[in-house]
Amino acid sequence: MSLSQIDLRAKFRHECSARFNKESWCIAELYWSFLKNYEVGKVKKCLIIVSDDWGEDLNSHTNWNDCKGVNLDLNFEKYFSCSNYHRKEILLKMIHSGMMMIANKEGWEVNQLLDAFNLCGKAHLEYKFLVQNKLKASPNRKYKLGLWCEWDIDEFKVFWLLMDRNNKEIKRGLFINESPSGGEFIYYVNFKWVSNDVIVINDEYRAEKRIWEIRID
Repeated sequence: MSLSQIDLRAKFRHECSARFNKESWCIAELYWSFLKNYEVGKVKKCLIIVSDDWGEDLNSHTNWNDCKGVNLDLNFEKYFSCSNYHRKEILLKMIHSGMMMIANKEGWEVNQLLDAFNLCGKAHLEYKFLVQNKLKASPNRKYKLGLWCEWDIDEFKVFWLLMDRNNKEIKRGLFINESPSGGEFIYYVNFKWVSNDVIVINDEYRAEKRIWEIRID
C-alpha cells in the first residue's frame, strides 16, 4: 500500500499551532507528491509533530496500525523570523528528517525519500501542478480545458486554463484563492464541459459542496 498523507503540524495546543499549521501544507504535499508509489505496508499516514518544548518526549514515536509519527524540535521564533522561501527550506528539512526517522524505525526503503528531498529542491520548493494531470476537450473539439494549482506557504490558488487543439494556452482565469490549509479537496475535484463554451467544476470533498460555472467566451 502506498502512503496517502504526510502531515506536518505543531504540537496540539501550542501557541504557534494555528499559524504554523496553516502554512505547513504546501511542502508536505510537494514531498508526498514524489512518493505516490512508496511502499509502506498498511500505513496510510505519517505524522511529524514539531514543538520547542518536548522535554523527554523529543524524538518519541507514534505507533498506530495505519499511522506512524515522530516528535521533532523546532524553534518557532527563528522559523517565523525567516522569509517565506527559507521557511519552506525549514519545512522540507523537518519533513525529510521525520520521514527518515520513521522509515529507519519501520524498516522502510529510504532511497525514494532521498529522491523526494532532491526533487523538492529541483522544483525550487514550488508546488504547482495540472490537476489530475489532464486536459479535457470541448464537445466540438475546438478547445481543451485544465485546472492549474499553485499551492504555496501563504496562499492556495487554482486557475482554469483554456488551450487550443495543440495545447497552446489561450487564456486563464483565477477562480479559487483561499487558505493553503484547505487545499486537499483539489485532488478530488471534478470538472466537465456542459456546452462548447461552459465548464462546470464541482467540489464534493467538503461537507459544504461547491460548484463553479465558467464561461470561456
